Amino acid sequence: MKNGKIIFLNGTSSSGKTSIAKELQQILEEPYLLVSVDNFISMLPQKYLNGEDPKTFKKAIFKIIPGMHHSISALASAGNNIIVDHVLEQKEWLKECVNALSDFQVLFVGVRCPLEELELREHKRGNRKKGMARFQYDLVHSHNIYDIEVDTSKHKPLECAMKIKDIFKEKYPYKAFKKLEEKLI
Repeated sequence: MKNGKIIFLNGTSSSGKTSIAKELQQILEEPYLLVSVDNFISMLPQKYLNGEDPKTFKKAIFKIIPGMHHSISALASAGNNIIVDHVLEQKEWLKECVNALSDFQVLFVGVRCPLEELELREHKRGNRKKGMARFQYDLVHSHNIYDIEVDTSKHKPLECAMKIKDIFKEKYPYKAFKKLEEKLI
């Protein structure tokens, strides 16, 4: 069975990854499953999500995220195409993804947005912890290696998705994960 293709979106909370992912699902010819970090975290019981036990929540997150990384590999191994919606705020998470997905065709996309805009979006959404985007801002892109980057303050989600699709259909040589694999060893 042929492995599925992976479009991996990395950016801070409120950067527009989910909106881009949903547009990609609409415009790509083949079906793509959306694997989102938010969906994995939302699998926790509500009492952890409410912050009743912050220590247990943090421990749970550090089990959930590696499980998510391995599920991406398992889904793609079964021939599924995947769009990953992630916030790689931990260097270890980036290493796990690079290791788990090194045998796959991965288009690594940096989803960027200026901090001021992120904070405005975070406030408007109301369902994000205040300061999350600021905390993540310098962490998620610290490796600074992507196949393509999009700026959601300058382009609508559909425009970003079209840029990604254009590169994806050109059989672009996906090199970011290979470069990261060499850098992270």
